Amino acid sequence: MSQNIYLEQVIQTSKKIIKPSVSKVIVIGGGIGGLTLARACLDANIEVEVYEKRPLNTMLSGPGGIFIQRNAIRIYQLLDSGKIYQRFYSQGGKILKGGFSSKDGAPLYINSPEFAGEKDLGICLSRGELQQILYEALPPNTVRNGMTFEKFAATEDGVQVYFQDGSTTTGDILVGADGLYSRVRASMSGQKRLEEPIYSGTCCWRGVFNGSNLPLNQEYSWMEYWGQGNRFGYFDIGKGLFSFYAFSNTEKGGNDDSVGGSLNALKLTFSDYAEPVPSILKVLEDQIIYRDDIFDRQPLGNCWGKERVTLIGDAAHPVQPNLGQGGCMAVEDAFELVKLLTRGASSDHVSLLRQFEYSRSQRVTRVFTTSRQVGQLGQTNSAIGCLLRNWIYKLTPTWLADLQFKWLFDYQPSWED
Repeated sequence: MSQNIYLEQVIQTSKKIIKPSVSKVIVIGGGIGGLTLARACLDANIEVEVYEKRPLNTMLSGPGGIFIQRNAIRIYQLLDSGKIYQRFYSQGGKILKGGFSSKDGAPLYINSPEFAGEKDLGICLSRGELQQILYEALPPNTVRNGMTFEKFAATEDGVQVYFQDGSTTTGDILVGADGLYSRVRASMSGQKRLEEPIYSGTCCWRGVFNGSNLPLNQEYSWMEYWGQGNRFGYFDIGKGLFSFYAFSNTEKGGNDDSVGGSLNALKLTFSDYAEPVPSILKVLEDQIIYRDDIFDRQPLGNCWGKERVTLIGDAAHPVQPNLGQGGCMAVEDAFELVKLLTRGASSDHVSLLRQFEYSRSQRVTRVFTTSRQVGQLGQTNSAIGCLLRNWIYKLTPTWLADLQFKWLFDYQPSWED
């Protein structure tokens, strides 16, 4: 089937959405989850308002790049008549062949899109480009910037939301899409601020570089190199640009001041890595390098919300970035929530939200667990542990190793039941 015929079928399907039971949704957070949720609401004829505490220019930026893998890409084929999907593919880099290698460049596990029955596994973009595309897919004034959520209160037939500047708004339901330190999640339990998340034991550096004239293996669109207590990866984000990420086992709250900055820290940490890592580090001389600590939180189980309030993405289930699926889970959440809101009676909002949370809990918990497992393998600290890890991957048949990830791509979204 040609791409154009497929997209036409998607467009026709999107026009069959039944009348929603919800009139208005209030979204807190203008990241990938919140913006995708807004677009899905509009496609389902639901009024939506998005409130974001960051100014617009900050919201439309971000460190490094992001994977939008096939499970999430299928949702964007359904939204906005496929326009977001088309922009992703015109601007980003396709996820093709790639995998894990040892720090000396010996392949440990390589997969290809064919293992999931696809020609590519999705698209990688810079975070700024992703945010810009999603923002431009919304009508003007859908997103209100500079608005910090304060609290919410139930009303007779909905929810009222209060902001720090004294303003308020009302809607049928409230969705917290406000990330790891979600104020909506804290407010549900009467807290001003959530308890501290769980530190992974690793920090992460990120950035973007131009791949021209670098010794990158053209066979791969992404690759991750595993050392002892550290690892380094890169991926194609389109137009000759690549995003890199690098992890190292460190104490929480550290910085690179003592070694003269992040680039020096990277050179010291990855001094014994084979090409292309040294060449990538050389071209980072004039680039912005971001460093942050990696956290997650234990899954909440089958219930994330309260009354007419629910959560999506990192606000509900933050995961370590070892599978490239954190953003994808937020996209799935957004779509599945709106799909449920097009079902049921208008008096059934609370049970619809609990049904949504229950339906998502098993999948996001599995992503959480698998991501931690991959991170523990990649960040193995002992020499003997690294030796065993590398040999296990080398000796494991590719088809068997594929099973660790194939289930992620079995997700098939549809507006139909």
